[in-house]
Amino acid sequence: MTTDNSLYQYFLTLIETKPSSEVLDKLHLLLAETEYYPDVEVQKMVKNIVCSPNTKGNCLSFLNNICQICIAYWIVEEDAKSIIYRLLNLFKELNLSEKKPENFIERWQEESQAFSGSSEYLKLQRLSHIINPRLSSDAAKPQVLGDLLGRYPFLYKGCLADHYSLPEYINFLAGFKRHQQNSFQEKFNRTIVLQKQKIEVARLRSMTSKIPQPIQVVPNPTLLNHQAFRTAVETFIQLTPSRIKNQTIFKLFFQIKSSPFKIFKIWLINYLTEGLKEESKQQLNPYLQANIPTILTDCDAQPLNGFLIIRTCNQLLNQLILNPTNPSSHLSFINLQRYLGSTELTALLLKLTVLNSKLKDSLRQRLAHIFDYYESTSIEESLRLIQVLENCLLAFTISQEDSRIL
Repeated sequence: MTTDNSLYQYFLTLIETKPSSEVLDKLHLLLAETEYYPDVEVQKMVKNIVCSPNTKGNCLSFLNNICQICIAYWIVEEDAKSIIYRLLNLFKELNLSEKKPENFIERWQEESQAFSGSSEYLKLQRLSHIINPRLSSDAAKPQVLGDLLGRYPFLYKGCLADHYSLPEYINFLAGFKRHQQNSFQEKFNRTIVLQKQKIEVARLRSMTSKIPQPIQVVPNPTLLNHQAFRTAVETFIQLTPSRIKNQTIFKLFFQIKSSPFKIFKIWLINYLTEGLKEESKQQLNPYLQANIPTILTDCDAQPLNGFLIIRTCNQLLNQLILNPTNPSSHLSFINLQRYLGSTELTALLLKLTVLNSKLKDSLRQRLAHIFDYYESTSIEESLRLIQVLENCLLAFTISQEDSRIL
């Protein structure tokens, strides 16, 4: 929020009491023709923001907050999709060719136009595209990875919000994420039921006929082919938290809780490679052996505790997926996908999050960073990453990930 939030409060009152079309008109007038805004006091509020010590930051904060609060209030309206699209388009349609009568107006409009190139605006634009992709693109099919964001609710926090997002906007996103998750869950459940029915019908027919009836393939709710979908489902059903904690290897974790930290790191390597195909284990084991023992070596003799577990797993996620402070580090993730395949890589990450529920947020954050990095890449060039994301979608659904966004 800006240091002087009177302009925000002014528009908040409008949003709460006036039709969205009227608010849009006033906001357009304030952005495009500031000098003609009928309320002189509002012009003074703009001047206070522009003439503040942190002009750029305060303008960006105000514009982002106004867009967020508008979306949170207007999303329930019948024509919300087109209204939100028009709201964001205001910033792209600004014409700054004319000289303005006062310097603060010129600076205000420059900052308003610059907002359309900010990361904050990009997040809002992503949301608009998810809500109504037909308004954002003339293409009949997804063209780039970014067009698929709506499929992955687990990326919403990292791709659609930030630490400065308004509570009202966060609450809207939480509900929207829950709706998207439930929608996929219903499709997934329906697919599983239909598959079981098809198999049972085929079994009964084979008992009454010498010629077995072919089992009709049931379309699945993912972008994976039938075989990959079935393999992923079978894998992740075995990796729900309750089943993992009943495994012999995981029971050893409870036995080493009072052991030195170094013992935990040895156990962690065995835990992560347990159950992998031999070929995959041979690819992954040297990588883990080279990286895990080097984590927090100064603490090797200390008793194991929750802090050390979280630090270790977060550093391992940095190495396996991406270090948020070093975007180029994602190449290890791409290599692991090639070695293990999408399902086994996702299983590895899922097993890691079972050690502490907070690691789910860390995993989602890193996946969002990778998505952001490849967002404009074509669908054809993003197939490997899409396979991982589809596997994550299944894994989180089967493990019944909660719907909190923060």
